[in-house]
Amino acid sequence: MEILDPATLHEYLAADAFEQMSAFGALSQSFVAKLLADGEVLKLTAKETLYRKGDTADSFFVLLRGQITVYEDTDGGKDVIRTMQAGESVGFPAMIALRPRRFSGDAADDCIVVRVSSQVFADLYVWDPQQFAIFFMSLSRDMSRFLSDTAGRPGKPQD
Repeated sequence: MEILDPATLHEYLAADAFEQMSAFGALSQSFVAKLLADGEVLKLTAKETLYRKGDTADSFFVLLRGQITVYEDTDGGKDVIRTMQAGESVGFPAMIALRPRRFSGDAADDCIVVRVSSQVFADLYVWDPQQFAIFFMSLSRDMSRFLSDTAGRPGKPQD
């Protein structure tokens, strides 16, 4: 995993990429810039692990490029829960629930994510409560989709 300077994102993403992402689409450019500057932009290679089941969930991620496969390890191998796409948040439910991660997440291909710690998340609220509310609604929408996918799996308990 490599830490990237947010100023170099233009090398990896189109100029209007953030406007197309579900997590950022309705946010001001200044809010997105603050999130990227205060968060940690990471580059992962294919098959690299973003997080493991049981890890402390003191942050979440927004996928900027690529795909992250969220899965549960089973005796039969990896049970894929969902493949997350660019613009979606990853790991938000565990951070909000203040509990260890229930699943693992690996890069399905070369990816770029922004890691948002719980402290950065709280600081964004203080910095701009109105934009934070929009961001929180977008993250909640992603979380709802993820939980719906998780609950709909045969033989799996609902959360």
